Amino acid sequence: MMKIEIGDKEYKVKVAKTEEEKMKGLQDIESLPEDEGMLFIYDSPQDVAYWMKDTKIPLDIVFINDDEEVISVKQGKPLSEDLIEEDGVLYVLEVNVDSGI
Repeated sequence: MMKIEIGDKEYKVKVAKTEEEKMKGLQDIESLPEDEGMLFIYDSPQDVAYWMKDTKIPLDIVFINDDEEVISVKQGKPLSEDLIEEDGVLYVLEVNVDSGI
């Protein structure tokens, strides 16, 4: 776990670095404490696509660029196979829906 600050909020996050960790993400988790999440780190800015297949809780998916600025925040609906895409992403933070980020 590592702590990160985004805006005026602080989160304890698990870090997904390997492809396997990135693929699994927060699948099969039944609940997530309000101050916890998962941070996905990429080697360089890139176009990414996420989906919520096998993810049971609604999430805010926060896309962040290499200047550590939030590009966008999109809502992931539980078990949805719709792709959630963004360009120029270095980090993705997944936290509970309605995070206020």
